[in-house]
Amino acid sequence: MIIKNFKTLAATKERRDALEIINSGIEAVLVKPLMHNQIKISNNLLKIQDYEWDLSNYKRIFVVGAGKAAADMAEAIEEIFNKRISKGIVIDTQGKKLSRVIVMKGTHPLPSNANIKATKMIMKLLEQTKKDDLIITLISGGGSSLLISSKLNLDKQIELNKMMLKRGAAIEEINTVRKHLSNVTGGQLAKLASPSTLISLIVSDVITNDLDVIASGPTVKDSTTMNDAKKIQKKYSLPKLPFIETPKNKISDVTNILLVTNIYAAEAMKNKAVELGYKTNILSTQLKGEAKKVGKRLAGLLKSNCALIATGETTVKVTGKGRGGRNQELVLAAAKFIKRGVIVRCSSDGVDFITQAGGAIADENTKELAKKFHLNSNEFLKNNDAYNFLRKVNGLIVTGKTGTKIGDLFLALGNKEIV
Repeated sequence: MIIKNFKTLAATKERRDALEIINSGIEAVLVKPLMHNQIKISNNLLKIQDYEWDLSNYKRIFVVGAGKAAADMAEAIEEIFNKRISKGIVIDTQGKKLSRVIVMKGTHPLPSNANIKATKMIMKLLEQTKKDDLIITLISGGGSSLLISSKLNLDKQIELNKMMLKRGAAIEEINTVRKHLSNVTGGQLAKLASPSTLISLIVSDVITNDLDVIASGPTVKDSTTMNDAKKIQKKYSLPKLPFIETPKNKISDVTNILLVTNIYAAEAMKNKAVELGYKTNILSTQLKGEAKKVGKRLAGLLKSNCALIATGETTVKVTGKGRGGRNQELVLAAAKFIKRGVIVRCSSDGVDFITQAGGAIADENTKELAKKFHLNSNEFLKNNDAYNFLRKVNGLIVTGKTGTKIGDLFLALGNKEIV
């Protein structure tokens, strides 16, 4: 069970069912088992999905990467490739001791000097590679904050990221701005690796699964332009920025492979809901919008004995000084509109912004508990303080870091009719 406080939260059958469905979605996208299923080596033949490489053609194999799944991905690669790996460096938010790949611990969602130092190490390693080398790149959500070599100094990078997050910019918009300020994203990491052969293994945290958006596309030619970045700059009233253009032509000897997406999680949740006896529908795998509004709308869709499933990523406009991420805010916004049923929203990586919670759960009893403790949900929402409201009504989901990131999982579960 990924959800650590499952027993504490599962006060009713519907809450227990809802948590089991969410848990199945998170388990379905854990990267290590998925990588072992999709990557095979027989003698010297490497097979990944429908692609094949003869490893005898390469003198050295290097591993680099960045993202919240990078450490677990690197561990799986070590298990699969074993002594074939010459050296590797990846950046993650968690530390991990591996035998051949160095895991550098960085920060997310805001960059730090640790991220910059680790990125420089990766860039230096790639600059030393040759034509007969094979480079395996491990890319996952969070990579655009962890893999960073920017035209801005660190203080200005942090200020810009905070500004975009507070003003409700979507991840695609944030990454477009980042790419046009970077020396490594938007296809530029792949250019550093040329003329080596590069295989990029990608875990998507982007609802559209566009490769050039995930972690700002370090190994993918960029479909966005400097003009796109300037439009976003104007939209959110950002300061003047030293934008650059990114590679637009196909980068040779690069194969980008999408390993994991939010669709895996949605299908697993659907299967679990059907197993538990609910009429089930995948509402969307591209859910987006402002968390408060989406929460209210989805609470209104609750129907008896019905499970509505979605994956995606909402946004929050920060106007208050409270605690809590988009998942907690969505659930709190939905709570006061629940008549009979359960609303759950949880991050696949186990972190809902900078709180100890990965998400939240609410049902019709949440309103009663709020009255008992004299809590006004509107005041907490106004202050963006969903965390402290939900903490008092036993509504926070704790999973710890999962080592994956494919966006957020949503469930609206109607109570079963009593016959």
